[in-house]
Amino acid sequence: MMKVLQIGNYPPPACGWSVQTKLLVEEIRRRGHVCHVLNINESRKTRSAEYVDVQNGLDYLYKISRFALGGYHFQIHVNGQSKTGYALAILAAIVARLAGKTATLSWKGGLAQKFFPREDHRQLRWAYRQLFRLAGRISCDSLPVKQAIESYGIEPGRVEAIPAFSVQNLNFQPVALSDETETFLGGHCPVFFCYVSFRPEYKLPMLRRAMRRFRQAHPQAGFIWLGFPSKEMPAVRNYVSAWPDDERGGLLLLGNLSHPEFLTLLSRCFAYLRTPVCDGVASSVLESLALGIPVIASDNGARPPQVTTFRDDDASDLQAKLLVVTEQYEQTKARTRLEGAADNIERTVDWLLRETSRHGSELPIGAVHVR
Repeated sequence: MMKVLQIGNYPPPACGWSVQTKLLVEEIRRRGHVCHVLNINESRKTRSAEYVDVQNGLDYLYKISRFALGGYHFQIHVNGQSKTGYALAILAAIVARLAGKTATLSWKGGLAQKFFPREDHRQLRWAYRQLFRLAGRISCDSLPVKQAIESYGIEPGRVEAIPAFSVQNLNFQPVALSDETETFLGGHCPVFFCYVSFRPEYKLPMLRRAMRRFRQAHPQAGFIWLGFPSKEMPAVRNYVSAWPDDERGGLLLLGNLSHPEFLTLLSRCFAYLRTPVCDGVASSVLESLALGIPVIASDNGARPPQVTTFRDDDASDLQAKLLVVTEQYEQTKARTRLEGAADNIERTVDWLLRETSRHGSELPIGAVHVR
């Protein structure tokens, strides 16, 4: 029996990371191993039987130390977008080393992140090199990201490219949507599904301009913005409240949804619109293709060929691509598919447990209960 501590965003519906973490936890436990999650997302202070809470920085240090001394192997989920996320990841990697182990790093996102790979910034390169060196092995979403990590002086054999999207992502039962959502879907056509957050990388002002221009040609069009964590909802509502009535009438704001709600709503929409370029190979894009829903996304160099791409932060080009998809919908729909979805959860757990077994548990294996 092995013991694994997942450190990352949890539980769903926080983001695509948390969906993957949930699936990893289920597979690790199905194989008879012990697995806990240290939740570092916005719900981290809420106590729950589903995960281990984190009240503050000292509490985080205390809990990772307890788990490390209890013989747990760390799997740390992190990307190059957040200073806080970096600090939490490198602290966990150091604690693992002090406990006689090496942590496994699950690297998220693509090649256009705020702090990665940043060839132009020596200090950032040094900082992330230390994190990569402290980790035992590293998984990432794609071969280009693997090569970027290796450019930090990391041995190729320590980096594995395993897509986050897995066949389990599509295992859901359609659920009932809210009355508000049903009313919006019934009163607008076409309706575009937009998974966004109130952060700069989602380019909401650019998205608004493209929406406004598109609705001049298609005044009945609607756009659903969803995915906002609860802490962002006041700010986005305030942002939208200043819009003219006509613009507000073409927009439905939703917070975060459960994964079944997310996929049910996605399957009911005309197309999926995605604006960030930092996301790399996004699971939600592949989910949309698998459901037969056309995707319009920023060109980040990692989009599948079935995706209609637009130039990053270019409202005019986005408007043009919205028009193309709308006017050529049947042709676009015909090529919207995803064949041969792999079981990347099984592959990731195989990789993780091989790494855990290779390093072993130098300290006694005993249950750790932290609250």
